[in-house]
This record gives sequence, C-alpha cells and structure tokens, in this order.
Amino acid sequence: MPALPGKPGKEERSLRSALRAFLDEARRAPRDVVLVFLVTAAIGIVSHKLGSKRFFFDQWYDVLGRDPLYELYQYLYWFGSEFVIYFLLLLPVIVFLHRRPLRDFGMGAGDWRFGLKVSLLFYVVMLPILWVVSAAPSFQAVYPHAQSVRGDWTLFLIYESAFILYFIGWEFIWRGYMLFGLLRHTGAVVAVLVQMLPFVILHSGKPVPETIGSIAAGIALGALSVRTRSFWYAVLIHWSVMLTIDLFATLRFRSGVEGIGPADFFALFSALFS
Repeated sequence: MPALPGKPGKEERSLRSALRAFLDEARRAPRDVVLVFLVTAAIGIVSHKLGSKRFFFDQWYDVLGRDPLYELYQYLYWFGSEFVIYFLLLLPVIVFLHRRPLRDFGMGAGDWRFGLKVSLLFYVVMLPILWVVSAAPSFQAVYPHAQSVRGDWTLFLIYESAFILYFIGWEFIWRGYMLFGLLRHTGAVVAVLVQMLPFVILHSGKPVPETIGSIAAGIALGALSVRTRSFWYAVLIHWSVMLTIDLFATLRFRSGVEGIGPADFFALFSALFS
C-alpha cells in the first residue's frame, strides 16, 4: 500500500533513523577522529583545485608556456603549494580546532637517535635496490618527474631542493596529522593501516614495483613515525630515496650506461663531471 500524502514512507523513515543514529554516534565519537577525516577531505579538495600542476597550467600556460623552464616552474609551484596546503594550513587546525600542541602530531624530533639510525639503515638497504630498478626503462621514463632538469645540474639541484618541501607536506598529512590524530583513539595498528591506504592510492599510475612497494613503505613509515613520535624521519627517508632514484636516472640519461654491474656503477658517476 503506498504511503499517504504528507506522511513519510517506510524507507524514508528508515533513512532518517539511520541518519539520526549516525549523527548521534558522530557526536559521541572522539573529536580528533572526526576532525581528522573531515579536515583531510577538505584539504585534499583544496590541493586538487588550487595546488596541482593542472591549476598552474590553466592559470599560467598562456604566459609561461613558451619559456624553456616552464616544466620546472610547474613543479616548483606544485611542491610549494603542497607544502603550504598539507603542512602550513594544518598547523592552525591543530592548535585552534584540535586544541592540542603540535608535538602531539609528530612535530618534534622525538627519539632522534633511533630515528636517524633506522633512516640510515633503511637507506643502505634501499640503495642497491634503487640501483637495480633505475636500469628499468619504466623508471627512467618517469624520473625525475621534471625531465628537463636532467641536462643541467643547477636546475637539477633547484628541483631536488624544492622537492623536500613537497615531502614535508606529503608526510605530515599522512604520517603526522592523520596518524597521530587517530593514534590515541584507535591504537597503532588501525592508525598505521588507515594512513597507509591513501598513500597507496596516490601511488597509482607509478611503475608497478613502486605501487606494490608503497603498501610496505606506507606501513613501515607509519610504524617508524609511531615509534619515534615524529614524522620527520619519514620525510628524510622518502626524500633521500627519491633524490637517489632521480640521480641514478639522470646519470644514466647523461652517460648512456644501462647495466647494473660494479663497472657500470663507477662508469655512471663519470657523468657527474660531464
């Protein structure tokens, strides 16, 4: 029998009940957890609309598109905007909305002895892996992202120096804001796994080994941040790995060395002086 005019049907009443139940539970949920998800979603929209390379293209291509350094400008804008959106904008959110000190979100040095030791060990383990994968055409076609910097060491240094700003923003929103915002309420396992998911999704489109490896990397970097109580070591690891893969790819481009043997390694670095 259809619902009478002016009276909600059974499905509508069920939907309203479900919505009321959700809102009641949301009001009882920890403030930090609700804020983390809402703020992260809002920040992601801002980044997509205002901080992307696409936004830079739409606004500036007509003016700068013929400049030989246009590609570099585009990446410098992207790196700087992600630093502002994912890092600087979140600092007042923590202070005024969460009403907690910044160190509670991993801003301090934490256990710096352990953090530096693990960062160095991780890099030593990764170095031979990066050397091998740098020989793959799929990696050489992607790195450095701004391939115009491969022919000029000054431009390469400018690009890599700005790249660290990107990683500060990137690591803070996942391994700082989201991780520590959830940690005290969900425990380490849930917090680490939750922050791993968007990290993996944002690696879609990268070379397959890197995409698969982002699962383990996301968990490892999250666990390290929890252990050290700081997100800075994730920044150090992530940036140093990317700097190395960019350097290997650039040296291979400049030298033409394609092998992975010891002789190839030493021959590769002759390109530093060419």
